[in-house]
Amino acid sequence: MGMTFRNLPLFVLLLAGLVAQAQEVRVLDGRKYNVHRVQAGQTLYAISRSYAVSVEDLMTANPGASDGLSIGEELLVPLDAVQKKELRTAPILRNDGELLHTVRKKETLYGIARSYGMDMNILLERNPDAINLKEGMVLVIPIEKVSGPTSAALAPAMSDSVTVHEVGPGETLYFLGRMYGVPVESIQQANGGLAEGLKAGMRIRIPGTSGPMMLTKDSSTVDHSNERFKVAFLLPFSIPRNDSVLALVDNSTAHRYYEPTRIAVQFYNGAKLALDSLEKLGLRADVTVLDMGEDQRSWNSVVKRPELSGTDLFIGPFHRSAIEQVARANRQAHVVCPVPQSNKVLLGMPNVSKVTPTRSEHVQHTARYVAQKHAKDLIILVRPEIPAEKDLQDQMATALRGAMNTPGVLVQDSLLVVKPGLRDMSPLTGKLSTTRLNVLVVPSENIEFLTSLVVKLKPLADKYRIALVGLEKWTTYESLAAIDLDVLGFRYAASSFLDPKDPRVMAFTKAYRNAYRTDVDEYAFLGFDVTMFYGKALMSEGSAFPQHFDRVHSAPLHMGFRMEDTGPESGFRNGYALMLMQKDLQLIKAP
Repeated sequence: MGMTFRNLPLFVLLLAGLVAQAQEVRVLDGRKYNVHRVQAGQTLYAISRSYAVSVEDLMTANPGASDGLSIGEELLVPLDAVQKKELRTAPILRNDGELLHTVRKKETLYGIARSYGMDMNILLERNPDAINLKEGMVLVIPIEKVSGPTSAALAPAMSDSVTVHEVGPGETLYFLGRMYGVPVESIQQANGGLAEGLKAGMRIRIPGTSGPMMLTKDSSTVDHSNERFKVAFLLPFSIPRNDSVLALVDNSTAHRYYEPTRIAVQFYNGAKLALDSLEKLGLRADVTVLDMGEDQRSWNSVVKRPELSGTDLFIGPFHRSAIEQVARANRQAHVVCPVPQSNKVLLGMPNVSKVTPTRSEHVQHTARYVAQKHAKDLIILVRPEIPAEKDLQDQMATALRGAMNTPGVLVQDSLLVVKPGLRDMSPLTGKLSTTRLNVLVVPSENIEFLTSLVVKLKPLADKYRIALVGLEKWTTYESLAAIDLDVLGFRYAASSFLDPKDPRVMAFTKAYRNAYRTDVDEYAFLGFDVTMFYGKALMSEGSAFPQHFDRVHSAPLHMGFRMEDTGPESGFRNGYALMLMQKDLQLIKAP
């Protein structure tokens, strides 16, 4: 019969869980470091908590750590980065990677769980005696249940028999599992769970491999190659509003298009190029294209068309009411909203997905970026007295405070809030630091205020280091000169990014011009990316693809897809976003 240990003295637990070893101190370039030898299962997050050093400082001191820890490697812990106040109550790191937390006076189970970013019930499950919490009690913190830190910080140390893979656009865990012949669960475990999914450019570890395998049809759990699908495009061509029906055939007349028509034509032309590629890849589909028009009188009759019966996938309509009508009439089909709409379009519509994130999702992404990338900088929330923007400002303030209080994100200061006037920037300029990077988060779209802000900040850029974090709409304001935003390090969250130097983008642009004798715009790229993603979803997962969005790999040209279920009775939204910044008069991906 096995032994059960409860409420043992701390020194007994340490003897059971730790290997005593002398702490080596090493001096490099005049800087002192503790040397930590990594054990199997230990993570950057757990090591950082035990030494009271931020994950960011550990990664800076050990650049290779961002690709994962190896068993037996030496990790340098900078002594000058230790938070002495936190060190006094830091948890103890066991060799197996779990942490031992000693309960302090007045601590609660809820507070301890929150400090480690986990549910109180999980902590109680691991420590059943904690139901009667007492000062001095030692709790085991299961690192695999921690949420908040990045996947790299939660990835456990492993042997050197791993492959580091840089994630490409649109790659999924299912795709990588097939590529390397490794279970998805193993990849997740080797990379701290990957709670936020994969992102292009991320470097992850593939355990127990030496390289990718050749993919074959047999590596898919279900073969859908012989299935034939029905796909319908319901787009607002609005033919009667244009000079000629021939405009849909001859794009040389595009200058005469009614604007919704121009958008629909660009979208569908991009979609056709995707359909051509999908056909070569093996997609078997019957495609129907119908003009939905712009009002309910026109789309009522379209929705009832007999050729739509049995459709597996609808791309479009663009209007919310039309989407709801199509979704209700075709419960077995999936309906894609490809253009910006409120998330309300998903409520009560489990067979609908929306691919364009809303501004609120960009706010959340901005907050996470600022908290993670600028934890050591001076973060200032700029809240001008503009009543119409109070909700937006409140949303950003809440998101920032939440991101800055996330376990594992060790910000140096609390959020500083300033309230300048429409033209009076002195409440802001008086708070700028001459020694630190000033990260100014400005949730405003008021052109009068923003123009005054940029005019005032530009001459200060020589004295202060400034990173101006704003909104995508700023890029449409003529009064905000690109050269001025460049000086201020302007950056913002976006749903998509077109790199004109990307060979794939260049090839698509050339093919589009050759096929349609007109220039390409963002709606053509949108039509291509959406059609490729959902077409490949049908090919790899069949009509049940909404249950397996994480397996779909499409390599989009300008946008990413991270589809998230919004609830059992609602549809799917795209959680993908990225930060862009102005540099040398060009937009680039922010570091």
